[in-house]
Amino acid sequence: MITEFLSLLCLGLSLGFEDEKKNETLTRPYLSALPSPVVERGGNVILRCQGHCQNVTFMLGKLQDSRYRQEQRSAGHAAEFFLTYLEPKDSGTYFCAYKAMDSQEWSEKSEHLQLEVTDDQDKRRGPPEEKATGSTIAAICSCLSILILFLSIFFINKCTQDGPSHEEEFTKRASHSQVPQQEATDSPDLERISVSAERLPESELC
Repeated sequence: MITEFLSLLCLGLSLGFEDEKKNETLTRPYLSALPSPVVERGGNVILRCQGHCQNVTFMLGKLQDSRYRQEQRSAGHAAEFFLTYLEPKDSGTYFCAYKAMDSQEWSEKSEHLQLEVTDDQDKRRGPPEEKATGSTIAAICSCLSILILFLSIFFINKCTQDGPSHEEEFTKRASHSQVPQQEATDSPDLERISVSAERLPESELC
């Protein structure tokens, strides 16, 4: 009886040691998203878990939801999980692991993969920074247009006010210049009359 118990104990220990040894050989898998970890709402994505052993079972999990779990057997070194018609609620942190088909122990989890599902409305609206930049540029352009308009009106009014004054000044200058010329033309006639008067005889003068 004691001999049978010891033999069973040794068998259990050896099997446990073999399972532990198998799990030690299962290296950490690699999780990737195809074509991209950023997907539009209603789109599809493939999460590919790459291992280092064949004939294994792959598992896909989500960090934010402990109940989320997909398993897939593969004869190769990788498994592809198809996620279709994605919604914003499907965004989150995903990971994968694998195990031998005759084992219950999973390998070490892969590095976390952040999947982002964008909303079409948010995409059309654009980031807040871009919206703020666009409004700022529009405000600057409108201010510059108003400033140019005021400057144009100011210069036009100034030119219209200065125009008549220049014309009046030109007229005054022209009139002043004509007076000396007229005096110069009249002075020889006056001199001729005075000279002719002096030459006339006294009888004619009386």
